[in-house]
Amino acid sequence: MPKGNGASALPGHDVLRSFLETDSTPLGPTDILRALGLPPHLKAALRTTLHDMALAGDLARLPAGRLKAISGLPETAYAKVTRLRSDGHAYAQLVEDLNVSLLLVATLPDGSLLLPDDVVVARLRPRMSLRARREGRPLRLVSAAPRRIPASIAPSEPPSGFPPTLSLIPCDRRLDLTLTAPASSDGTLETGTVVLAEVQPSSPGTALQAHICAHLGAADAPGMAAQLSILTHPMPTVFSVAAEEQARVAAAEPVVLINATHPDRTNTPPRKDLRHLPLITIDDVTAQDFDDAIWAERTEDGFHLVIAIADVAHYVPEGSPLDLEARERGNSVYLPGHTLPMLPLSLSAGACSLKPNEDRFCVFVDLTLSSDGRILSGTLGQGILRSAARLTYQTVQTALDTSLPLNESDLASLPADQADALKALPADLLPTLQAAAIALQTSATTREGDTGTETEPVVTFDDAGNPTAFTPRQRLPAHDLVASFMIAANRFAAEELHRRGAPGLYRTHPAPTHTEPSGRLMARYSANPGQHYGLGLDSYTHFTSPIRRYADLVTHRALLATGVPAIGSPPPQPESEHASRPALHALAEHLHFTERRAASATQACLNRLAAVFLRSFTGQTLQATVTATTRSGIALTLTQTGTPSFLFRSALPDDSGMYDDSHHARTRMPSEAMLRAGTVLSVVLTTTNPAQGTLRLAIASNAR
Repeated sequence: MPKGNGASALPGHDVLRSFLETDSTPLGPTDILRALGLPPHLKAALRTTLHDMALAGDLARLPAGRLKAISGLPETAYAKVTRLRSDGHAYAQLVEDLNVSLLLVATLPDGSLLLPDDVVVARLRPRMSLRARREGRPLRLVSAAPRRIPASIAPSEPPSGFPPTLSLIPCDRRLDLTLTAPASSDGTLETGTVVLAEVQPSSPGTALQAHICAHLGAADAPGMAAQLSILTHPMPTVFSVAAEEQARVAAAEPVVLINATHPDRTNTPPRKDLRHLPLITIDDVTAQDFDDAIWAERTEDGFHLVIAIADVAHYVPEGSPLDLEARERGNSVYLPGHTLPMLPLSLSAGACSLKPNEDRFCVFVDLTLSSDGRILSGTLGQGILRSAARLTYQTVQTALDTSLPLNESDLASLPADQADALKALPADLLPTLQAAAIALQTSATTREGDTGTETEPVVTFDDAGNPTAFTPRQRLPAHDLVASFMIAANRFAAEELHRRGAPGLYRTHPAPTHTEPSGRLMARYSANPGQHYGLGLDSYTHFTSPIRRYADLVTHRALLATGVPAIGSPPPQPESEHASRPALHALAEHLHFTERRAASATQACLNRLAAVFLRSFTGQTLQATVTATTRSGIALTLTQTGTPSFLFRSALPDDSGMYDDSHHARTRMPSEAMLRAGTVLSVVLTTTNPAQGTLRLAIASNAR
């Protein structure tokens, strides 16, 4: 190649980026030129091009160490904004490593304000020390969070001679700032009203301006807690017309062993008919989507179990509009008083839900157990079932606590539908399920971890939708019974994935180090099998809840594609782009994000409802349990609601020890012992903020 303009002789940025992202082998300039078939005299031009690409963020996703012996390149990375300070600087996390936090010390080049959940390319400043927080400057906005944010009207008095304005306090606690908007001409916006405001571009050093787009209502209005939690954790709330129509058509399909009416499905083997088994579902009283049904019988050596799961893969083809929307949601979100389902209701509460006395397609695990709970053998298949009963945990517990068969007085204490359901079941079914669960629990090594236990309180609403009570969620042996069956099925599915070499998603939970307690380590999804410390298992996956978790649907598809006849589906195909290792890694990260988003939105909704509920307790003394101490104050859980709060150190007496940074673990109250986790304190509720879901507390004179 003749010498000339070096930059023009090089391929474009997109070509170079694609080439560099395909592998992790370290490369120098000479290696790159040789691989691209270019002459060595273009080395200087390549360095210049790579420098420009780094500033544009085109190298931010390269594997660590990919570029070697190329000095002077700006260090860039993708970062996700987590919180905005009052000075306009933003805290962020590296997208590739959420454990690394950054301080972004400027706005975007065009002056636009960064908001939580924005993803930017940031140029990182050189690390000053291993312990200091890294700093960076945002270069480019990759994806933007919604610019319309909910905010509440705060009291304000503009300086004399200036037009009246409104002060807006964002309802998202991650935005530590105040916005200013022109006052309405009719003066209808009262203090405390929640509005939807659009942040306007502003120059550095000037007040942040906003335009009010809509009035949402009072912060304590029924339904507002859920609405604000959705707005501050942006999630899809409606399905597209295409997805709804696809779900409606799929839900109307007849449930038969062989579909003789469909030309593409007449040659598929029939499903196994499980309708003779009295499979039952056991769920919460308010549940509408029934993913799983269980049955067991005793054998000479132990137990025979069948765990049947809704065959969602039959109704949701991979890559279809319905599938893409379910993937985007990642999971159903259950807010107190409001649900955002992963699938349209025609499927999630209809055709896929294992309702009693209705034929349903299923995927099942058939297990043989020893008397001590070891899995001796198992098979996976597709079938048709007809649930014999829809029972609640409370009903099952009542039956197990009472000598069977239940007499008329026992049955009379139950809701009529539950009493009728119990009457129709074999008398020995529930005792056999309990015995099998005890056997499974005997062989298990469950530690603190991802066992499916829900700890948030149950909120009771009146007819108008106002919260009237917060009740601790009851954990019954019946919950553990069902959990034992689900863990066994999930474990078997993970072992089958690994045995068949199927590309899928695993659920992993790392063991804690000596410096990090296990409760702080989250279980997460991974494309590679790994230990689940919390359950004491070498491999684990999610398989039993495909109506509400996309990961379970992925597991179903992965297993069915390996040879189990996929009734009504095309024959097994070569690995799809969705099942490739890079795609599964990306999917695992996405599902980890949607899982955390759902948990955060649920907690935010509970906090807002608690602030509404506790308004009538303002000025009263409440009990709270210490969960942690920090330099800023004490983290608490209120006994009244089971929700978290915080007692700032400014509300503590000077001799509490909270001001003494040299005694970070010493939080001594006057004449009291150290404030360790579990200590019960008396606190006074001074104010509540339903818009943000926060409380302000003061220490009571009789603190304990």
